[in-house]
Amino acid sequence: MFNLFLIVAGVLGIWGAGVFLAHVLLRSISTEGGSTGKVSTGETRAEVFGLGLVLGFGMTAISYFLWGLIGLPFSSPLAYFWTVTGWLAGSRTVYAHYRPLFTKKEGEESETTRINQFCWGILFLLVATTMLETIMTPQRFWDERAIFGLKAIVIFQDRTIQSESLHDPYFVQYHPKYPLLIPLNEAHLYFLLGEVNDRWSKVMPPLLYFGMILTFYGVLIRTGVPSFLASIFMLMLATVPAMVPWEYGFISAQADAPVACFHLVAVLYLWNFLTTWDKAHREGALSTARTGTILVIAGLATGLAAFTKDEGIALFLVDLIALLIVTGLSFRDRLLSTGTAIFRFVFVTAMILLPWFYYRTTLPSTMEMTYFSRLRLSTLAQSGTSLQWAVRHLVQRMFLEASQWGLQWWGVVISFLAFPFRAFKPQQLFLLLDILGAISALILAGLIAPTPIEEHIGGSSHRFLIQISGTALLFIAGQWTWQLDGKSTDARSIQERAE
Repeated sequence: MFNLFLIVAGVLGIWGAGVFLAHVLLRSISTEGGSTGKVSTGETRAEVFGLGLVLGFGMTAISYFLWGLIGLPFSSPLAYFWTVTGWLAGSRTVYAHYRPLFTKKEGEESETTRINQFCWGILFLLVATTMLETIMTPQRFWDERAIFGLKAIVIFQDRTIQSESLHDPYFVQYHPKYPLLIPLNEAHLYFLLGEVNDRWSKVMPPLLYFGMILTFYGVLIRTGVPSFLASIFMLMLATVPAMVPWEYGFISAQADAPVACFHLVAVLYLWNFLTTWDKAHREGALSTARTGTILVIAGLATGLAAFTKDEGIALFLVDLIALLIVTGLSFRDRLLSTGTAIFRFVFVTAMILLPWFYYRTTLPSTMEMTYFSRLRLSTLAQSGTSLQWAVRHLVQRMFLEASQWGLQWWGVVISFLAFPFRAFKPQQLFLLLDILGAISALILAGLIAPTPIEEHIGGSSHRFLIQISGTALLFIAGQWTWQLDGKSTDARSIQERAE
């Protein structure tokens, strides 16, 4: 029971630190407050609280990493200090945002409120059952134990990231250069508990799941999606089977689901940036503070994805290329200002990753795939059969196995066919390019990997597709909402148009 108390206290400290940072970042883009930071709606609160969970775990790992990088030891007092600091930083923010969750607005239909309550009720049930299912078992999969869990134990026992064990290629065995976000968060909880307990250390993935869903809902609300529609899309994201309840999703301490969380948050804010930039382009008005803050959040989330698993680096490159293509096509008359804005995204991402890349050079090389060194035209020219197999495999997994992994890919196709012109708006085109780019990167990695493509892609495509499923749901939400056309988005006007 005392361990439960310590874990709850630790999680609240992590969340408090994240909520404080989220509030500082979001105050300039709040729904009604503008640059004054006024908090006026429960929807804004959902975004702050959700982003607080995401950034809280991210900043905990980054803080520990920088602390260890300069040679300072980890300890239980350090963990308690971080926890208390989170309480103090977050308590005032939480109090400022505290209001009843469902405040009926003037003119809002009671039916809309009931839809919201129904969706949120299911979400809370999903989060509770996911958390319960997660902590019922210790770490048991290979990645959980041999790649991330083992490093967390070493960090806890040796109290440093400079441990000789982490630099011993025979001890770390497989992927010694894997990032440390998960091990550092697990070690933080071990320092609070004073012991290794690989059940309680698994609380992070389901909490990231909850934070991802809340952030998704909050961003949709802030971009003009009606609350009842945002609740429906939120529930669609929460019930993707590949995320929950699949055993390799958010109920395991592997890296694929956390990467899915950080990557979706990054894509959300890049999509939000393009939505804001496109509207400003059409109306001749632009808030530099708003777009700058949006891209800072996107950069933070992108850096955290890459600090979780190496796939995050590829996703960053795909995001950046898609963003540059869209801005080049849609904002040719303001390339300088657009490029300056995008530089913030790249700069923040680099600030997170550069210390990690520096530390990574000190780690041993064992069985890394060395993709870039194997990227040759001769290799690609001889891979026609492998390419056909990869395409058939992905089509089957995405569309013919939908009952097992989710209907999101069918939803993308149907949404595109329903509103084809809307799909080429900057923010929607970015999502399409991002999905296609990520899938292309997966196929390319399979073609140049030293292992057979059937083993490389066949054994990992289901886990990789988790990482971009959130992007698919965001594309669906963007296609089926009216704010992209600049139309009114309140519930009453939508009902009038339907009639």
